[in-house]
Amino acid sequence: MHIVDPYNTPGTYRKAQLHCHTKRSDGRYEPLDLVKRYRDAGYSYVCLTDHDVVTRCDEINDGSFLALPGIEETITWGVAPLGRHLVGLLTADRLGRGSARDRVERTLAAGGIPCPSHPSWTGNLWTASWPAAALADLPGPFLVEIWNPHSEPAEDARRWAAAARAHGADTRIGGVAVDDCHTPSQFDRAWVMVKSEEVSAEALRRALLSGAFYSSTGVEAEFGVEGRAVVFSSGADEVRVLDSLDRVRAAQAGGSGRYEPGGDEGFVRIECRAGPMRAWSQIFWL
Repeated sequence: MHIVDPYNTPGTYRKAQLHCHTKRSDGRYEPLDLVKRYRDAGYSYVCLTDHDVVTRCDEINDGSFLALPGIEETITWGVAPLGRHLVGLLTADRLGRGSARDRVERTLAAGGIPCPSHPSWTGNLWTASWPAAALADLPGPFLVEIWNPHSEPAEDARRWAAAARAHGADTRIGGVAVDDCHTPSQFDRAWVMVKSEEVSAEALRRALLSGAFYSSTGVEAEFGVEGRAVVFSSGADEVRVLDSLDRVRAAQAGGSGRYEPGGDEGFVRIECRAGPMRAWSQIFWL
């Protein structure tokens, strides 16, 4: 049995925010104010994802910090503003039309990374959620938000696992935690730690598409493979190992340990808990 290790790559962990809003749509911050605030909070990357408009803010970009363009578009259901939301990371243009599948394909073709937003959100008169079947129907690779302040994390993680199971080992489906920041109370609550050798848009793209990152709301962690075991080290009080059917295969007190798969899991993922804070590994396919 071979365990596919998405973390088996050189680099340093760098903090990244993949979903936030400015005054160019419905956020409270001017773009420069927001990216400075993320930089000062220790982030290496921030992707601006205003609603239906691409916002750029390159003024303070340097070798240690990048503010990058993105967008959050509504896939209209009937009439605006009803419909699901789709984030496009590292995209320079608004798509503005087309089905979810078509927009994901065009985002990937343009070098961007698609990310369905807050899968279990009940907003827009219950037209905005992404059921597991809808995620399974999208072409990959793509990311899924598994922590967003407007959604239900446990359910979102289950939908992420179901989408990964449906796509199989050859298509990377990543699970990300995001602020979806509009107001000061939503700032710096959830992020991803990407593993890269440099701070660049291409390094971020590679890490996100290969799974060389973990998601967090405050727990620091390390994940990897040693021999026939998935290993983990974190500041958590409890660690759970889940399989492709979202069943808990192991649970332990304390944040460090190892799990040797039996071979029937399909894949495993690790969830670290410290009070209300979490960290989530990416998927280890068997």
